Amino acid sequence: MILTPQELQRRHIRRAQYVSCEDAFIDVRLPGSTPKENYSIIGPGVTQNPGQVVNLREPHGFNIGAAGLLPGVTNNLHLHFTAEVFIACEGRFTLRWGVRGEEGEAVLDEGDVICMPPWMFRGFTSSGTRKGFLMTVLGGDDTGGILWSPDVMRRARETGLYLGRDNQIIDVPAGAAPPPESELLPLLPDAEVAQLRRWSASDLMARALKPAQRDYRAATLDTALPGHAWQLAPFVGWGLTQHRDHRPAVAEPQGFSIEWLRVPPGQASAPFALDEPAVLVHAQGPLAVDFNDGPAALRAELGAWDTLSLPAGCTRRFVNTGTQDAHALLVVRGDAPKPPRFAPALAAQALARDCTLDAGGHLARHSLLPPPMAA
Repeated sequence: MILTPQELQRRHIRRAQYVSCEDAFIDVRLPGSTPKENYSIIGPGVTQNPGQVVNLREPHGFNIGAAGLLPGVTNNLHLHFTAEVFIACEGRFTLRWGVRGEEGEAVLDEGDVICMPPWMFRGFTSSGTRKGFLMTVLGGDDTGGILWSPDVMRRARETGLYLGRDNQIIDVPAGAAPPPESELLPLLPDAEVAQLRRWSASDLMARALKPAQRDYRAATLDTALPGHAWQLAPFVGWGLTQHRDHRPAVAEPQGFSIEWLRVPPGQASAPFALDEPAVLVHAQGPLAVDFNDGPAALRAELGAWDTLSLPAGCTRRFVNTGTQDAHALLVVRGDAPKPPRFAPALAAQALARDCTLDAGGHLARHSLLPPPMAA
C-alpha cells in the first residue's frame, strides 16, 4: 500500500488539532466536574453529545480519546463494556473505583499506564499542580457506550440532565417536566451492582505499568543489523515483539495490543508492514515515521502526544532524528501476535549474523537450532 501525501495529512492528527467538547457527558453540571475537556481522536469513543468532533472516524478495532482537566476537576464514576487504558500524559491523577468509589484508590503519574477492566465503575480526579491530560484507548469500534453510577445519574437529573434510550443527553429546562422513564436509560439496579466483581488495589495495579517497569528489549529480527537498535516493551496483549521472554502485564484478550517503543539517537527500525491497522501515540523525543520507498517516500515528524494512524499493509519505519531517546505507544488491532513483515532480503542479512526466528516465531541464534526436518 502506497500512502499519499493527502492520506498522511489526514492520518497525522497533531495535538493542536484535537477538538474538545466540554459538555460531552451528563456529569458536566455536578460540583467539581467542570471545566472538563473530552476529545474523540480516532473513533467516537463514548461521548454522549452528538456535537462532539471526531478527528478520524475510520474503524481501527479500538478508539483513541483524551481528557483535559484542571487541578481538582473530577471525571465521575462510570463503567465501560470493553477494556479502557489510561495513559497519564501530563499532570497527576487520582483514580478510584467501585460504585461509590469506595473499593480502592491509586495515583497515576506522568508516563504511567493502566488497563481498566470492563464492568467496573471507575473515576478520576486531576490531583496535580498542573493541568492534567489523560489519553485513553477503548476496545472495539463500537464501545457500547457507558453506564454511570446510579448516584451520578440521580445527581445529574437534579441538574436537568438526563440520558435518553439512545445514550444522548437530554437537557430539560428548569421548571419543565422531566422525560417519562420509558424514554430514559434506566439506573443500574442494586441487585446488578452487587454482582459486579470487586477489585483489590493489588489486583488492579498488576494491570499498570510505570516508566521504570517497561521491559525494553531488542525484540524484532531487524535489530540484529547495524542501525536498527530500537526496542519494544509490551503492556497489553501480544503485539510485534519476537522476544521469547517478553510477557505483557495484561495478557488476556482485549481486542488490541499496546507496546511501548523506544528508538535511541541515530537508530531506526527497518521498514516493515503489518496486516492490521495500528496507531502510534507519540510520547517524547525526536521521532519521525517514514512511509513508502523511492520517489514516493514521505515522512511524518511527530510532536508530543500526536496521534498517527497506520493503515494495514503500508510500509513504515520509525526513526530517531535527534540526540535523545524517543518513546511512543503502538496500539494494534487484534489479540494474536502481529509479526512485522520485513523485506525478504532482511532475513538473509540477519542469518548472516547468526540471527533467525525459531519455529515459534521468536528470535534465536541460527547456529543453535537443529536443521529443518525433511519434507
